[in-house]
Amino acid sequence: MIFSDKDLSPNIQKFLPLIDKKYLFNNNYNLKHPGAIYNVSLSKIENSLKDFFDVYKAVEKIENFEEFEKEEKNKTSLLLKNYKNFLYCLREHLDDCFSIVKTFVQVDKIINERNQYLWLQKNANSVVKDFFKNISEYKKYLDNSVNELKHNNATLCSIVFYNFNNCSDNCFGYYVANVNNGGYEPIEKVHKKFNNSATGFSYRRDIIYNLFNVYYISEEMISLLKNKIGIDFKLLTPKTIEAAENKKKIFKNIMEMARYHFPDEYLKPVPSLSLAKGNYLKLEYPSLLSIKPNLLNRVVATMSGDGHTAKFKIPYM
Repeated sequence: MIFSDKDLSPNIQKFLPLIDKKYLFNNNYNLKHPGAIYNVSLSKIENSLKDFFDVYKAVEKIENFEEFEKEEKNKTSLLLKNYKNFLYCLREHLDDCFSIVKTFVQVDKIINERNQYLWLQKNANSVVKDFFKNISEYKKYLDNSVNELKHNNATLCSIVFYNFNNCSDNCFGYYVANVNNGGYEPIEKVHKKFNNSATGFSYRRDIIYNLFNVYYISEEMISLLKNKIGIDFKLLTPKTIEAAENKKKIFKNIMEMARYHFPDEYLKPVPSLSLAKGNYLKLEYPSLLSIKPNLLNRVVATMSGDGHTAKFKIPYM
């Protein structure tokens, strides 16, 4: 379970500006102050989520598959574009965190490496070994999707579950697809099979899971700086500030999303996010949060063609 301060930000953000300069070696590597790196990185994630919800608020009002199909070319395609940017910002944030760790590492004889993750492995493995181990599951989760999208021409596609009996009940999400055996289908290393069919990710679960890990990585960085670098965080006294309204709105938008999951996700641990008393952010994974029963029984998927591939496999079909 992770709690933020009233600013609703990951805890590492408030400590980085207060750390004594004697621990910093960012100038050795032509890097910005770690606090500056983190501020810019986190703002990109927040802005990408704001852009996502600007469109999602309109898309979630689509109540039937005919209207969804009609809107596919505009609202839903823009939603996918904005969510892809969110995924990219998350992956960039991971690299930014590696750069931040690097600013605290002093190396006499440097083994040159452009990739920050590999640089740390080669030059400071004893410092980052536990940190890398603890975030490895999430890094793999993020890498699987982003690398396919960035480097293998994969496509981000929409998928929605509706309820026959109540058209206002729906669960929106996405899947990452590429050509396999002559047709587009969800990539299995990204989306594990369920009942011998392909799967996807619901937006609500995926957003909360990703944000939990942003805050979890913050806690792991604090642990690294405390245990490996020797920084005493008890000597640092950050000011408590109230979160900006636009940040509060992002979390309120997440909490207002319908608490449905995709069929396979009902068997997975549930991530939760809430604003606790006193306006503190509370994140938990796995949590005991209850989700709505799976009454969703009609699935609609959309995909933009490439002018050549004619076959498509729909998740959960």
